[in-house]
Amino acid sequence: MTYRLFLILALILVGPSGLAQSRTLRPSKDYWDYARSAKLHVAQMPRNRKLASVGDTLYMLDNHNRIVWQWTSGGPPLTDKPVIDSTGTIYVIGFDLVWVAIDTNTGHEKWKREGNGRGLYSQIKPYRKDMYIVVTNMSGYRDSLSDPTLKDYLSLCKGNDVMWQSSIPANSRISVSGNKVFVVFRQRNRIVKWPLRIPARFRQPFGRVSGWYAHP
Repeated sequence: MTYRLFLILALILVGPSGLAQSRTLRPSKDYWDYARSAKLHVAQMPRNRKLASVGDTLYMLDNHNRIVWQWTSGGPPLTDKPVIDSTGTIYVIGFDLVWVAIDTNTGHEKWKREGNGRGLYSQIKPYRKDMYIVVTNMSGYRDSLSDPTLKDYLSLCKGNDVMWQSSIPANSRISVSGNKVFVVFRQRNRIVKWPLRIPARFRQPFGRVSGWYAHP
């Protein structure tokens, strides 16, 4: 996508009155792939606000499409659309093990996951009331260890609490429909879709996102 086409897309999504603002809805100058345009996603928020995500950056826009605040990962691209819960917390994931909770009103970080390694937070999906699922893709370890049997895993979270974890087939895609979660993956040249059996209740958190917790 050319930069000119990117600006046209931004204008369409933000609206006619947001022409001046649409030109600023772009990744930060530290974005890993700054030479290329990044896909813009805009989500409607309460009070006629909009949350825009592009490359490594989030923008909160008011009802006149003026920028209220912006947040950036400082280079690593975001890997999925943000998830927002009823407490006014935005959850984002990205390359370089970016996993951050952001306050909707201020754009300030509430907490972030500190980590290092070859894993990648590849998907984040809302689930039930104020819960969300994060998938960790382990392809970096599969490649470095030459171990194709190494599975990916997912974490079911509520805020900063990890409520449940499970391994899933490598390179699976997660689909959420209401309270049902499906794991979609390729097996013997065909696409398989099977339901993930998540407990209906949880006694206590499995761990904390922003602190250490054990992987399955």
